[in-house]
Amino acid sequence: MPTMSDPETTAATAAEIAAEWMRAGSILILTHERPDGDAVGSALGTAEFLRGCGKRADALFPEMLPKRYTGFARAARFEPLSPQMCATYDLILVLDCANPARIATGGMTLHDLEPASCRVLNVDHHRGNTVPGAVNFVDSTAAAASLLTFEIARLTGEKIPQEAATLWYLGITTDTGSFRFANTTPRVLFAAAELLKLGAEQEKVVNAVYFSKPRNQQLFEAELVEKFLKVTDDGKIAYAVLPEEFPVRHGFDMRDSEGVIDLLREIDGTIIAVLAYQRGGEFKFSFRSKERSFPVGPLARRLGGGGHEMAAGATMLLPDAAAAEEFILNNVPGVLQIESEK
Repeated sequence: MPTMSDPETTAATAAEIAAEWMRAGSILILTHERPDGDAVGSALGTAEFLRGCGKRADALFPEMLPKRYTGFARAARFEPLSPQMCATYDLILVLDCANPARIATGGMTLHDLEPASCRVLNVDHHRGNTVPGAVNFVDSTAAAASLLTFEIARLTGEKIPQEAATLWYLGITTDTGSFRFANTTPRVLFAAAELLKLGAEQEKVVNAVYFSKPRNQQLFEAELVEKFLKVTDDGKIAYAVLPEEFPVRHGFDMRDSEGVIDLLREIDGTIIAVLAYQRGGEFKFSFRSKERSFPVGPLARRLGGGGHEMAAGATMLLPDAAAAEEFILNNVPGVLQIESEK
């Protein structure tokens, strides 16, 4: 059987991925660093589903999850990945990660794990996926990896537990902006309805994602808007560059910053929103667009990052906030001149 060290990869169908899941007795699930709702939902939801099928299944996170997701983490394993760990599983399943450099392992790469004998499956919905799985299923028309994993699970004919339904509903909800974004298709709404029929706990998801903001985050966001928000290009671009000490002063962990960029995106007249913050010698950039004609995905990919056409991110080595702002002013206005990739 092909293993991690095999150079050849194979494109698969959803049905073939479902068969791979059912053949394996033990599966370790990986996703991308700084996991968002879809990474958490797809990884933990799939782990819960596979456990319900009588398999040993764990979702690995090298660091603790953002606070809003900790109540969903029953099937999580919190520790760095190692070759010895891989050797105890039949299969490694990589979910919701387009770039092998962004797989959350705690420092290792797939190349480091070559001695392991387990098979690698790559399931994703991001355009331009380059993860070298032995078997790959990438559907860029899907709104979320949680949608894909739910659809694959249904193909097995096995029972879907309520816990898995809730987690997949979490992933679909967050990656569609609670069904507000342009990726909310009939396919998405059908899947959401089916998950609710299976007992997905909508109230738990909504309360965790939208109604659990701590006071220090509210103060952090208020000062962000007051002191760091800037606009350019007649207000079409809104951006904020945060120095490293700013979130520290508020006791705010930037791993919990999912959704903060919406403070910029929701401004009337804004098309592109950019949030950048410093961590050590790096700046983390998040890009958002409100219009399909002006995608931010290509810019993020040119920087070695990834994501969706309308929501993407990247990391850059820059000396200070002034350099990060200069990068935004010199590069982001160009997004307003490009059309969506065909």
